Amino acid sequence: MSKHYFIGIKIPEEVAVALDAARQEWNLASHKRYTPPVDMHITLLFIGNDPHGEIEAAAKALKSVEHAPFDLAVNGAETFGNPSTPRIIYASVEASKELAALHDQVRQTLLPFNMNPDTKPFVPHITLAGKWKGGPPIEQQLTLKPATFRVAEFSIFQIEPQQVPRYIPIHTYQLKEG
Repeated sequence: MSKHYFIGIKIPEEVAVALDAARQEWNLASHKRYTPPVDMHITLLFIGNDPHGEIEAAAKALKSVEHAPFDLAVNGAETFGNPSTPRIIYASVEASKELAALHDQVRQTLLPFNMNPDTKPFVPHITLAGKWKGGPPIEQQLTLKPATFRVAEFSIFQIEPQQVPRYIPIHTYQLKEG
């Protein structure tokens, strides 16, 4: 099986642990996969496989991304799919011009490569539970306490589906003022 990659922002440990604790309070048994705190992240751009062996060249190109660090706020729990039988339950993040700009820079930097990154609209989120497995619909209100954290870096992650952590940073880029 070929390696798969994405570019993302790792969630700080204290925020990830708090999100995990809130999810555990929900007592969900509805999904096949629950993201462990060590794997919580915001995907800036899903790349998938690297059919032309360009990941190292793309990693060098991403060094040109210039963006200042910024704060980001988790502002609630949302779902993808039917809210009572959702495909994904996630922590939503407050709209952020800085995050949108970082996403755009990363996307623009990778346009010259033949990686076929995901073209779906950018919906920044932190996946908490995925792959609905059935059972009774979720009727409870899923709530999260607001949390704010500093985004000071982003990484290229390699996906290792059979281990934990599943998302391994292979290149990390520091955001810098000016």
